[in-house]
Formats: sequence, structure tokens, C-alpha cells
Amino acid sequence: MTACRVIDEAVGPDAYIVTDAGLRRLCGDPHRSSSHRAQRYVVCGGNGAPGRQVPVTIGVRVALDALGRRDTTVVTLVPVHELPCATDALAFAALHEVPFVLAAVGPDDPSGRRSLELMRAYGCSAHRVGDPDALRSAVTWARKEAVTTARPVLLLATAHPSPEA
Repeated sequence: MTACRVIDEAVGPDAYIVTDAGLRRLCGDPHRSSSHRAQRYVVCGGNGAPGRQVPVTIGVRVALDALGRRDTTVVTLVPVHELPCATDALAFAALHEVPFVLAAVGPDDPSGRRSLELMRAYGCSAHRVGDPDALRSAVTWARKEAVTTARPVLLLATAHPSPEA
């Protein structure tokens, strides 16, 4: 099971997941399952600028708030290497207290480790998960932390669980 699929299952059926077409494919095909997961994905194209998922996530969060759905979790899935391209939008989200989980998935990368430090400098929580078995509990922590702090939370998921997980 991929890290994207573990995150998808850990956030629950009511969460909205913002991602691009490439990572969406790693989460599985909801049309072939009995679940209703397809309606909760917001896919922001395949050829946009790196980091475009974060501004889209801010829009989803604001729209849900306007509908009175403040308790709905919003998660962004981005490749680790796109994190540096999302810093302006993350600063905006931190400044305006827009809560969501930013899950960066992929191999361990220096830009990902720098992003952990940057999020903390913005006053946001950030956590790196390198153990595949800890990913599910880390997602649960990130959801709660986003609600508690009313800010974005970075979850750097450099682990890819084994197919048996």
C-alpha cells in the first residue's frame, strides 16, 4: 500500500483531499471500490505550476468554512520536491490561520527537511515520518494538530508502507 493510500484511509471518508493527477493515481481508483471516495477528491490538473495544490487547498478550506463545515478535514498531497514552490501560499495560510494537513510524500529529500524548519518558523507544526508503521498515527496527529492550532500542519511522509500493510 502506498503512502498516499494510507493517508487516504487514515483521514476518513468525510475529509477532502487536494492533489494533482499524478498522486491521485497512487491513491487507488475509487470508481472500482464500494466506497464514495471519488467525490471528496479535488484534482488540480496535471500540468500546473509546482506547489499549486496549496492555494487550491486554501480555497477548499474557505469554501467549507462558508458552508458551516469547519470540522471537515482538508488534506493536501504534494510530492516532496514541490514543497519549496509552495512557501508563499503556506505563509499566507499560516498568517490567516487556515487549518489543513499538508502531506508531502516521496523519497527523503533536503528540500523536505528544510520545509520542516520553514513551517516551524511560520509558527506551524511539522513532523517527519520515516517509519511506514507510524504513518497512520502521524496522520491522526496531524488532523488533530491542524484543528488545535488553526494553522497548516506539515506531515513529511518519506515512508512507503510495504504491500502487506
